[in-house]
Amino acid sequence: MKLDVRADLNCEDDDGLSWALLSKAVHPERVKPGAVLRVGTERSWSWVRVVAVDEDDQVHCQQIRGVEAAKSGHLASAR
Repeated sequence: MKLDVRADLNCEDDDGLSWALLSKAVHPERVKPGAVLRVGTERSWSWVRVVAVDEDDQVHCQQIRGVEAAKSGHLASAR
């Protein structure tokens, strides 16, 4: 399993969105609002859509279903 960003999906911000640190991204340049990524750990992961990246490099994302990820054309694993 290749992840785009390693994160604990149980962590939520004040708006109920999952969050991660940009420093945990395999390719930080790909982490931007609207991007669809695979986030989590090898045992527990989800497709997400990036909502925002803060000045302090905190990435806020909304978990999405595989069907929505497929429609975005982003089902290929991280490279």
